[in-house]
Amino acid sequence: MKQQLSQKIGLEVLENEPLAKYTTFKIGGPAKFLVKVNNKIDLYKAVKAARELKLSFFILGGGSNVLVSDNGYDGLVIKLDEGQTEFSTSSAKVFAGNSWSGFIRDSVKHGLGGLEFGANIPGTVGGAVYGNAGAYGQGAGDYVDRVEIIDVEGEEVSLIVLSKEECEFAYRESLFKKNKHWIIAEVVFRLIADTNAAEKLEQIEDEWNKRMCSQPLNLPSAGCSFKNLLYTPELEKYKDWEIKGKLPAAKFIEELELKGKKIGGAMISDVHANFIVNFDNATADNVMQLISLVKTKVRDKFGVQLEEEVQYVGF
Repeated sequence: MKQQLSQKIGLEVLENEPLAKYTTFKIGGPAKFLVKVNNKIDLYKAVKAARELKLSFFILGGGSNVLVSDNGYDGLVIKLDEGQTEFSTSSAKVFAGNSWSGFIRDSVKHGLGGLEFGANIPGTVGGAVYGNAGAYGQGAGDYVDRVEIIDVEGEEVSLIVLSKEECEFAYRESLFKKNKHWIIAEVVFRLIADTNAAEKLEQIEDEWNKRMCSQPLNLPSAGCSFKNLLYTPELEKYKDWEIKGKLPAAKFIEELELKGKKIGGAMISDVHANFIVNFDNATADNVMQLISLVKTKVRDKFGVQLEEEVQYVGF
């Protein structure tokens, strides 16, 4: 099977490759097969090969917001690596596997602004668009012009272009989350001409330094564990916690005094309550137990249902 995959894709295929080293959590068992791609054509070939050989497959980007099973993944993991970016006077076309933060910094250097709010969010361009990653009331989808996807529904594997409107972006949501047979391959962003590159880069660096103080970036994690809640009239009793239309998930966890709670090698960060960190060779099961504990206690105490940010792989 390994040789067949390699021949069809035209790239080296790894076997029984540990996935922990490809995730920001540093957790996860081996992939039966793994191939690395850095452009939409090789991504297309890898997906097509998996379908033809009747192998399950998973697209792995930067490895943030992902929790991989201790048993690994019984199929083909397609690992997205850095590819090319094409800049014009008002837009940028970028491969889905490119670093989101790196892409934003490069855009600023090319005199294109708008996305600075996300410059210190980990992950890939594809991951940012998939989850409409954002901060400070803005999201990746606000600046999307169009997205090229690989559609694997039915017998055929095809490339399709979607407009911004067709992506149905909302808070931490997009149509991609509802269509698991769509794979983001390439994105075109419509950006804003900006000549203050040096100033913007300095602001990005300042924000990064602030994050270093307020988030547990010294320990492996998947990023924020839970989505913040959209503030609605039904949640009026928590009005004092509202920030820009959201209720921070961390606030509910803090109120339960769960900071520092440990299960095995996993811990709810004592720096930021919405981070679960791997402080001592945590297993995926350790993390799952902590997530379940938090959701149960928050629901029982506040009548609020938290929703995970993390995506589960291999469970």
